[in-house]
Amino acid sequence: MHKLFPIIFIFLAIVPKTLKAQDNARSILAKFTVVNAITNDRDTTKELMEAGAYTAFYSLKNTDTIYLANVWPNQNSESIGPISNVEIKKNIIASETKYNGIIFSFDWHFKDSYEDDQGVAKVNAIMIKDKPEGIAFAMKLLGPDNEFLEYHGVVDGAIKDRIFDLLLKLNLKIDNLVKNIYRLNLSLV
Repeated sequence: MHKLFPIIFIFLAIVPKTLKAQDNARSILAKFTVVNAITNDRDTTKELMEAGAYTAFYSLKNTDTIYLANVWPNQNSESIGPISNVEIKKNIIASETKYNGIIFSFDWHFKDSYEDDQGVAKVNAIMIKDKPEGIAFAMKLLGPDNEFLEYHGVVDGAIKDRIFDLLLKLNLKIDNLVKNIYRLNLSLV
């Protein structure tokens, strides 16, 4: 019996941490492998391909917040953070010549793992759903230090419908806020 105490102690120490980690697990909504990249007018495709770079949108369990991750796994590097101020520029409806998609902009509140740098970047993006092959994602990002990044990517897996629902929901919150501010300004005049 005394031989079981160390095992029971280890079990009791590990299980709560494992359960907590599962509660905060990331749910990938869309993941794109970078196949073309430009950084400040310089083609950085080869560098990002060697780094295994991908961009992913995800949420945490039981939240509606969308996070963006720019990950370079072969260099143990990532930039992550929530997005805000989502504005849907165009919702593309499928037809014989088009796939479902969305053109949108947002602010990305990022933190880097490699320089411990953080800030807010302005992002414009296009995401195409259910495209069988080829580029399905494009992103243009302007960082706080005026660094310009442009990525094109192919879908890794499938794009979950939930990301479109959450983007539309976040866009509606901004639309309602703008309408309320406009109404308030009219009532003050």
